[in-house]
Amino acid sequence: MEDFRFKAEFQDLFVRISKPMLKTFIHKLLQADFRLTWRYEEETVELLIKNDQGQAMIPIRKQENEGTAIVMEELQVDLEEVAILLEELITEGKGRGIVKTETDGWIYVSCFDNGKIVSVMKIGGGEREMSSYRTIRRRQGYKREVDPEVMDYVLGAEIDYSLMELFEAMEANDAEKCGELKEKLRTLAEQRNELHQED
Repeated sequence: MEDFRFKAEFQDLFVRISKPMLKTFIHKLLQADFRLTWRYEEETVELLIKNDQGQAMIPIRKQENEGTAIVMEELQVDLEEVAILLEELITEGKGRGIVKTETDGWIYVSCFDNGKIVSVMKIGGGEREMSSYRTIRRRQGYKREVDPEVMDYVLGAEIDYSLMELFEAMEANDAEKCGELKEKLRTLAEQRNELHQED
């Protein structure tokens, strides 16, 4: 029997946090016996969360005229308690982002907007590595319980994010990265077209 570990991946995360919210978040982490370390950078304060099972780094930024916020393009977390507390923070702070969690061989993709879960899909089982649902979709024997509107929303979000990455790669004159992202965008566009044809 395979031993599945919990994994979570947060993408395109933005959540404004007040001092009371941050204080409560830290208090809950300490109650769960995590060790906390602060690292101060020029524009960001990084919160390092550790225990014997692993660690996670959360960047906290001061937003001009908007207070303090957690802003992340991507964060992988192996600590279930930390992932749960981050989701609570997204809800309380009316944040947005995509959260993928893997447990017992199943992957769940939740999309948050304004602090609410606007869509959830479940992709199954037996995948050992955390990956996007589009990779799993190409493999034989997968199981899917997905509302087409949910898949369309997530595909659109991934396309938007990939376009931003492509723009940055073009500005940096990174030809190799541009090629990878163009191929990724072609795949996403094909999958979205297939989805629309099925409707």
